[in-house]
Amino acid sequence: MSAHALSTASPTPRARADARPSARDSRLYEVMDLMLDSVGDPLALGSLAASASYSSYHFDRIFRELTGFSAVEYQRKRRLRRAAHLLRHEPDVPVGRIAQDCGFPSNAAFSKAFRQQFAMSAKEWRDGGWRAYMDAQVGRESDVSFFVAEPSNVAALQAPYCPPEPGSVAARVTVRSLPAVRLRYQRFFGQSGATLSLACNAFICERERAGLARGAPWYGVFDEDPGFTGEREYCYDFGFRAEAPGDDPTLGLRLLPAGTYACLDFHGEWPRFRAMYEDWLEHQSLWRLDATRPHIQQVERDGDGGWRGWLALPVKKR
Repeated sequence: MSAHALSTASPTPRARADARPSARDSRLYEVMDLMLDSVGDPLALGSLAASASYSSYHFDRIFRELTGFSAVEYQRKRRLRRAAHLLRHEPDVPVGRIAQDCGFPSNAAFSKAFRQQFAMSAKEWRDGGWRAYMDAQVGRESDVSFFVAEPSNVAALQAPYCPPEPGSVAARVTVRSLPAVRLRYQRFFGQSGATLSLACNAFICERERAGLARGAPWYGVFDEDPGFTGEREYCYDFGFRAEAPGDDPTLGLRLLPAGTYACLDFHGEWPRFRAMYEDWLEHQSLWRLDATRPHIQQVERDGDGGWRGWLALPVKKR
């Protein structure tokens, strides 16, 4: 995925959901995108700092202020989450190859870092330990679908996850080829669950009151496996097609890649990505998740003011 062009971003973890970010934060979000795009490459702090127009010293200091992590630690966590993702979804790829592809200089360095992060070995993780980690570590956040909660239905987000009747979600999943979409978006960093959903709803309502993007579908985008990412590290982009009426050049601009996606349509309900993983993806002999593309949700209001849309998992053939 190419680096995302970002001119303004969304609030820092300490800011209000409706606060505009500073130009400084926007430059750092651009750097975060570059780090995601080059997760397997050596981390050159000097180059990252220069891309944000800072010295290495000041860059690391303000990066820590924004994220709570140094740039080195932030990238290490992203590499480990990518490795955890691949271990779960690419069972035939050797652990050593995954370690190399995720930027670790040796198997020993990877093994040590992985155990420190996840409290188990990569083999234990691949053999099913990831599920216990997901439920214990991120808990209520692990099954979030990036839906846009109205203030009146927050209870739906906070309700414990209830697995669907076996096969009921899988029967509704269709594999489709989706076109590329140019997206104007606001970034929400360090928010998840009900807080994130309400912030997205506020973003929609603010623009609808201003007569902007009225009637357009809305898109939520998450670039990593949501089940392995804690609240402090959530990085979520939410917006609308750049060509929609009321296009806003002050927002970020990114391209959602075209490709093959497993899609679940919904209307008057809020299905969860977790159900798609567990009822469809984990039983697939033909398809597996593609870690190079994001999870996408599209939502729009129906004629009665309710919500309809689809969830899309990026997939590739085994």
